[in-house]
Amino acid sequence: MFAFARALFFGALGLMLLVPAAILLTVIGLPIALVVGILALPVLIVLFLVGLPLLIVGGLVVGLLGAVFGVLMAFLSVGFVALKLALFVLVPLVVVAWIVKRLAGGGQRAHV
Repeated sequence: MFAFARALFFGALGLMLLVPAAILLTVIGLPIALVVGILALPVLIVLFLVGLPLLIVGGLVVGLLGAVFGVLMAFLSVGFVALKLALFVLVPLVVVAWIVKRLAGGGQRAHV
């Protein structure tokens, strides 16, 4: 209980010291931030005028690449499905047909 009371006391003491410091930094910092923002305005305008078209072109290039690779992957997945169908369905059917043919006697060849 004593530790909780001590933490509560020092926490309140710390807040009493930090609140005036925060007010002082706000009073000093806001005008400085305003001046820096006004000075940065021409740079932001140039970045907007130059960077926005580059951003649009970059977005179009990325979108086109995404569409191309999306269509390519769709065709590759169809090919992969066909390959799986061949491996898991057709190959066992061929093996079973070969075994049945051998057991039925159709595997012997006639020599002429």
